[in-house]
Amino acid sequence: MKKGKRELASDARRTQLMEAAITCFAESGIARTSMRDIARKAGVSIGNLYNHFPGRDDLIAEIARMETQGLTGIVKAVEACGERKQAVETFVSRYLELCAEPVSAVLTIEITSEALRNPAIGGLFSRNRDMLITCLIKAMALNGPELSRAEEKRLRQVAGLVTDTIEGFALRIGLGEKPASNADKEALMAFIDRAANREGT
Repeated sequence: MKKGKRELASDARRTQLMEAAITCFAESGIARTSMRDIARKAGVSIGNLYNHFPGRDDLIAEIARMETQGLTGIVKAVEACGERKQAVETFVSRYLELCAEPVSAVLTIEITSEALRNPAIGGLFSRNRDMLITCLIKAMALNGPELSRAEEKRLRQVAGLVTDTIEGFALRIGLGEKPASNADKEALMAFIDRAANREGT
């Protein structure tokens, strides 16, 4: 159903507010950012901000929803692959690119800290992680024999470690320690490819 002018205007304002919130969170940290700071950055009244987002947790929940959309693109790209190696490499390259964006790297640290204090926030992002893990398991098992329960459990552990490895490598890039060289990326891919290989298990 086509949206009317009022809905489009509301969507545009929410986008404006989210951009302001993300900028504030990345620059000052979630704990040190007030709703008034976000309204000021967006150039709107505090009442206007509250009309769209009643509190900071609602803004963080919207970030989780936006992250879900980004991860859905990765899942679709992996599902379009025809063989295991291509699927795993697509997952690694696409997820690394997403995580290594400087703002994304800073937000990862901020949201991880917030999630430790607020289980409800942690739950939102845990669902996104589960989506990633499931996607990577399917990539690693593509065109192979049906997974036994034990093999699926092992691949879930491997997928979790692979995801952690990508995120850690991406944080180093995103936080500006040094840009990743082609050799770094090739080493990462080779390491993950060995970890994802089902042969000999």
